[in-house]
Amino acid sequence: MTVIQLMYGNPVMNVKGICEQFHISDRTARKHMKEIEENHERYGDYAVMGEGALKRVNYLAFVDYWKYKNMLADKNARKHVPDYNPQQVAKELGFYGTQTL
Repeated sequence: MTVIQLMYGNPVMNVKGICEQFHISDRTARKHMKEIEENHERYGDYAVMGEGALKRVNYLAFVDYWKYKNMLADKNARKHVPDYNPQQVAKELGFYGTQTL
């Protein structure tokens, strides 16, 4: 079992938070969230939750999607995208702090 110790922030963010973090527009953020929902076999059913102003997205899923969005859109390149591993994404972002995994 892996326990994530957050050093900063919350793993679930609203649209405004994603816009500020990634310096993108509201429309772009919502478009990417819709694409994450369409990839529910990769990110699961809880990657994007809510509707309208209450819409929230799992930050780790959004970061992974942001990194691989071009490859995920291409049917041939999609085969070479590594499996989604939220623990690895969190580790790379420094969410684990000084913990040894």
